[in-house]
Amino acid sequence: MKILITGSAGFIGFHAAQEFLRRGWDVAGLDNFNDYYSVQLKRARAAQLPFCLYENDICDLNALQFIFAEETPDVVLHLAAQPGVRYSITHPFVYQKTNIEGFLNVLECCRHAPKVPKLVFASSSSVYGGNKKMPFEESDQVDTPISLYAATKKANELMAHTYSHLYKMQTIGLRFFTVYGPWYRPDMALSLFADAMLHDRPIKVFNHGDMLRDFTYVDDIVDGMRTDFRSTTSSTSGTTAARS
Repeated sequence: MKILITGSAGFIGFHAAQEFLRRGWDVAGLDNFNDYYSVQLKRARAAQLPFCLYENDICDLNALQFIFAEETPDVVLHLAAQPGVRYSITHPFVYQKTNIEGFLNVLECCRHAPKVPKLVFASSSSVYGGNKKMPFEESDQVDTPISLYAATKKANELMAHTYSHLYKMQTIGLRFFTVYGPWYRPDMALSLFADAMLHDRPIKVFNHGDMLRDFTYVDDIVDGMRTDFRSTTSSTSGTTAARS
């Protein structure tokens, strides 16, 4: 099984690639090493992975088409995206470009591939938005996103469903609930809390600390993705909610 991972130098992509390589699978990666957070950290992750890595952007359709032609993947694990809820408030067009246009490029490359690959992609728990019912369920309506980031992830689910319906592609969206573990992103809560404690600074919390949050260990996320890869049912579109 040949797997192409977009965002392979990212936190989840790195762990996925590491596990799949350990299992002896044929893996290739793609990352643009943007500077949303430490490029040095991303390159340090990538240096641990002995595989073919393309340094390209999913928004570059020509480059993406070349990579698909070179690799002819059986599965595309699409993790490349612009993350961050608060960042989307100040940088909205970055999300439109990467999360919408970039995702459309991935869909088109899958659609036109001689051997149409299964597409497994990262959605987000953020799509539940203003839902009041707890706990969340996969069958819940997700029509009230409260950030542009969440809206782009909801859009990805709709786009994938449309391509699955029109072109009989198998697409699986995974709604990750705040993933943590080794090589964790420095912009996420656990890293920020730890850094504040180590440097004797107050821990910044929001909503007066009145909140709950599900965290999911990265190895559990990778195990879930691996299960999705091994499913060889007929072309379908669905969404799986990963939670702790």
